[in-house]
Formats: sequence, structure tokens, C-alpha cells
Amino acid sequence: MRPIFALVDGNSFYASCQIVFDPSLAKRPVVVLSNNDGCVVAANSLAKALNQELIAKVGDLGSGGYYAARPTNMMFQPYFKVKWLLDKHQAAVFSSNYELYADMSNRMHTILGEMAPRQEIYSIDESFLELSGLEQHYNLTDYGQTIKQRVQQELGLPVAVGIGHSKTLAKLANHLAKKHAHNNGVFDLTTLPENTLEPLLAKIDINHIWGIGKNLELKLRAEGIKTVLDLRRTNPKVMRKKYSVVLERIIQELNGESCLSLEALSTDKKQIISSRSFGQEQKNYKAVEQAVVDYTTRAAQKLRRQNNVCQMITIYIRTNPHKQMEQYRPSYSIGLIYPSDNSILLSKLARRALRAIWREGFYYHKAGVILSEISPKGPLQTDLFAQQPRYSANPKQDKLMQVLDQVNYHYGRNTLFLGTQGIPKKNAWQMKRQLMSPRYTTRWDEILTVD
Repeated sequence: MRPIFALVDGNSFYASCQIVFDPSLAKRPVVVLSNNDGCVVAANSLAKALNQELIAKVGDLGSGGYYAARPTNMMFQPYFKVKWLLDKHQAAVFSSNYELYADMSNRMHTILGEMAPRQEIYSIDESFLELSGLEQHYNLTDYGQTIKQRVQQELGLPVAVGIGHSKTLAKLANHLAKKHAHNNGVFDLTTLPENTLEPLLAKIDINHIWGIGKNLELKLRAEGIKTVLDLRRTNPKVMRKKYSVVLERIIQELNGESCLSLEALSTDKKQIISSRSFGQEQKNYKAVEQAVVDYTTRAAQKLRRQNNVCQMITIYIRTNPHKQMEQYRPSYSIGLIYPSDNSILLSKLARRALRAIWREGFYYHKAGVILSEISPKGPLQTDLFAQQPRYSANPKQDKLMQVLDQVNYHYGRNTLFLGTQGIPKKNAWQMKRQLMSPRYTTRWDEILTVD
């Protein structure tokens, strides 16, 4: 029996999360901005429909100047460059509300996990489901509609469902489910005969194939491989020799041979990075130190969540690379004698590293923390000649970290925090989010009220 996979993907996920809590927005263009309200990173269909007007306007202005390059759509354009268009059409514009999106994502993935024997959570808004065997009892297109309707009914989120004999084909089917309105958000490639499937694949550009990056795309085009069907018909062994085993697997997957199984459990990260651009550039050491401690505690929390410890911490700070000024981009790493996941210890080391690289007279644009040399947490072998660990493998310290995580989980992030973080809501370095909606599902004081 050939395996069958479904890819369920939230449509314009960030924008859709905003619309759930204000249904009147469904009739307006809606966009969500990146960190510090910088660029457009999500847009609903009505906002995407404004792309043609943007292209026409830029064409009148000519390339260069106001726009560094002629845009093909508003996605990833700086907000200030498309604000005129959004204002003209009375678009709803939101800052990124990561807490809301993460909670809605968890709810969506929980529902999807109940709809199939096996699930792989691929991203914040995508899940692969294994449907093998269900075709004996259900019409899979109808079952995809059931999945779609359940998520819509319970969460108000629109999703698309693509079904195929491999994960690559399921991803491609998901693209077709969204592209053609008559598919009603669900498309099943497993039922198509070859004489129907091939003409369909001949119309799809290779840039829609999962795993084909820009560089590889250009190389394939140079060989005359421009569509999915073109790539599907190539010899996988020959393409492996010319390019890589990854491309060989993609070709096999396009031919319905499943090479990528579901990963039921997400793999632990080998490196944890926590970084943000500041809401405004900082030259004050204390402000940057508070930011570095805050990023370190976030990274340490992620480390504990996957039950790991680290033995190296790296701190870096950056000036703004987009400004004509002297640049300063240092980093500093400190190794731990004993691996640890303790926020207090890691924050002390982070502050020590920051002091080592700090230089006065610069306006700093960004800071970051990297935890590396990560390993599973377990029994600790101490060194007879080294200082005995105070924070590692210490039951009292472990209990303190558990309490810290539990309180912040139940009552919201930074309910409890280290004093060296400063008071979170009053920090000048905090990310600028002037257009952020309430965190409806995770904060009691921001819960939606109906008059």
C-alpha cells in the first residue's frame, strides 16, 4: 500500500489570526508587520489584491530612488513604502503578536493531530498528516473538507489541504488547493490518472517545488528544466551526480515514491539563538545589558523545554549596517566548566561577555545570544580539581527554574523575571510594536469582551 500524506496549511496565518477576533476585518485588506513594525510579512487576499496597483505606481515612478528595486508585490516591502497604498484602501495594519499566533498555532495543530494517526508539525502554520489506509473508508477529498471545516468551526481559521503520495506532492497539492478557487481549499493528487496529472504539472513552475532554492532554480532553468513535469521526467541518478542526493529525492518524490517519512517528534535544536533589533538604537550600556539578559533568559527557557544543557554561550552586538557610519560587530564566547540550563548562571556569563566587547561611542542596533554545544540533561560528572558546580545539577536551582517556568507559563511571560532584565514594560530597547492587537487567548487582562 502506497503511503498518503496531507499537508494542512493556514491561509495567511498571521492575518487570519487577527481576523478571528474581529470578523469585520474579513472585508478589509489586512497586513501584519515584522519586528519593530519594519516590513509586511503577512497579508490576506484583499491586501494581496493591491499588488497590481503597487506595481503600476512604481512603474510610473521608475525603478530606483524611493524603491531600491521594482517590487512585484508588497510582501517584505518596508511598511513606510507601502503605507500610502494601505491607507488609501483603509487597510488594517498590525504589529506582530507572536504570543497570540503561537497559541492559535498550538490549538490548530492539536485539532489536526486528532484527525490522523500520525502528525508532523512542520511550522507554525503547517502540519503533515499521514492518511495511509483512510482511503479505504473515506473519499480523501471529502475528508480534507472535514479537516478544513473543523478547523474553521472551532478556531475560525481558514486552511488549505493538499494530498499526495509523498510529502513533496502533498506540498504541491496544497499550492494547487489555494491557487484555484474551484478546488475549495482541498486538492488530492492521488486520484488523478497519469494523462491528467502530467498536463497539470506541465503548467506549474519549478519555483513552487518544495526544496528548490533560488540558486538551484537558476541552474535548472539553464538546463531547460522550467516546470514540475520537466524535473519529474529527469533521471534522478544523473541529477544526483550533477547536483545532490537531495535533488534525487525530490525527483523520486515527484514521481510518487515517498523518500521523506513523517518526523513524529521535533528534533532538539543543536544551537539556540535569541536576538532582536532594538526598538530604537542604544548607546547606553545598561539598556543593552538588560536586553542581553532578557534574550539569555528566553534562550535558557527554550533549552529547558527540550531538557538540554549547553556548554558555550556567545554574545554579539551590532551597529546598524544600513547607515553610513563606522561599523562595529563584535562577538564573545565563554565556555562553561559544567553544562547548564540555569538562567541565573547563563545571564551572569552573558553580562561578562558583553563587558568584554562593549565600546562607548557607538549606537547599537541589535544584540543576540547563542547557546551551543548542547547535549541532553543528565547525571553530571564533576571534576575533582575544578570548582564544584553551584548552578549545574543542583536540585534547589533546578526547582527554582521549574517554578520560574511554571509561573511564566500560567500567568504570562515575564511575570517573574531577573532583576538585571530591568522592568520589561519600561525598557527603552524593547521592540517597537505600536500597532499590536491584544493577546486575546493568553492574557486575562486582554481577553475579548463583547458589549
